[in-house]
Amino acid sequence: MPWVKRKKEDYGSVELYCEKCNYHFEMEWEMIWDIQECTIGFIGYQLNDTFISCEKCGSIISEETDIDTNKTTPFVSDSDLPF
Repeated sequence: MPWVKRKKEDYGSVELYCEKCNYHFEMEWEMIWDIQECTIGFIGYQLNDTFISCEKCGSIISEETDIDTNKTTPFVSDSDLPF
């Protein structure tokens, strides 16, 4: 029986942004999982403990750079809840 080539599963990619050089780039999740497995020993769809460097300038990309920490969370009272 001849060898049957299996299709490689596509797990997608994530778009990353380097604040330092204002550069957007994509990285496949499989590559991120390889990095996670080598550095922290487990894999997942999180980036907060994965060190990914910018393709252009080499600085470390962090999910925290995409979060606006100056925004305040509005107070929600019990009467505002839908249940």
